[in-house]
Amino acid sequence: MVNDEYYLWGAGKFGARVIEFLKKDIAFKAVIDNDPKKQGTLFRGLPVISFDEASSKLPETKIIIAMNRIAEIKAFLQRKRFIENQDYYSLIGFIPRYYWAKNKSLVFRTVSIGVTTKCTMKCKGCNTLIPYVVNSKNIDTENILNDIDLLFSYVDSVITLNITVGESLINQELPDICFRIFEKFSGRYAEMIIQTNATVLPDDDAMRSFSKSKVFFVPSNYPENKTKTEVLINKCNEFGVGWYYNEAGGNRENWFDPGNPNCINETSPVKLQQRYKECRKPGMGLYNGWLYICAQQTWSHVVAEAGIVESGDAFDLRQPVSETSREELYRIITQQPTETGYLSQCMRCYGTNTLLRSK
Repeated sequence: MVNDEYYLWGAGKFGARVIEFLKKDIAFKAVIDNDPKKQGTLFRGLPVISFDEASSKLPETKIIIAMNRIAEIKAFLQRKRFIENQDYYSLIGFIPRYYWAKNKSLVFRTVSIGVTTKCTMKCKGCNTLIPYVVNSKNIDTENILNDIDLLFSYVDSVITLNITVGESLINQELPDICFRIFEKFSGRYAEMIIQTNATVLPDDDAMRSFSKSKVFFVPSNYPENKTKTEVLINKCNEFGVGWYYNEAGGNRENWFDPGNPNCINETSPVKLQQRYKECRKPGMGLYNGWLYICAQQTWSHVVAEAGIVESGDAFDLRQPVSETSREELYRIITQQPTETGYLSQCMRCYGTNTLLRSK
């Protein structure tokens, strides 16, 4: 992998951040994009081309997909008989494989961290399962920080630390949490983002603290919260806090309903294997000393304390760090589940490629 040449697929905001993160290690040949208006232009100094233009160099030149909605691109490449994690990669799949092959570093795309199950909205189709909360609570600060310590005892670096679950800004200890993470681990991650629906406005002291921690706010840009979102963005600009929109947040057609974390809706091994194979893999989650392969499984435990952690679902970061345990973490995180070919969460989840479901 280290000596391969690569195209990036996706000339958007996400693609720009990928180029920035990987620029020290990968000199992309070009950026593939389906938009005719972008083709023939430059994107971050790289030529933007169509798939047809790139095809003469494929699959010898590998593709990294840098889009939030990658299912259609994966399906397109599979119809062309390209093989995932050989001819093309999602970023979540590529990052750990590349850096392990390069120098046995453990580097991950995204690790999500829950700070509260309280929320100001109860959206149908919420992908962090907030509608199923029984007893809303803020997650204990020291537990959150201990989980971060455990994470970085194993992991060399992470692109994005994603603070989420309910409305993150409800947790009034969040400014202190972010600052303590920044003080201790600022060289170990590329960005720390706070997901918000923009219905809670931090006070000036909190904004000053967020500025020192160099966090990014990621408002979901819901149409019904437009005015409050603008107020939050203005305050970010005033205090020098970075921000960008959650591109999928305001478009509910892109949402999925993962289903009640306590309810099994599928038991067929064949269907579960297909569900796991087709899932867009929403990234990892961190909770109570466990690093989950699937963030949805994390939220099942945070929101409902559902069931026990099954073999292959997650990695116990509380075990002593050794060469053997790091190799086991790498094996689990590179999407190689147990012999069943799926995760236990797949039995509860409708799959993250589905649209909003009316239940």
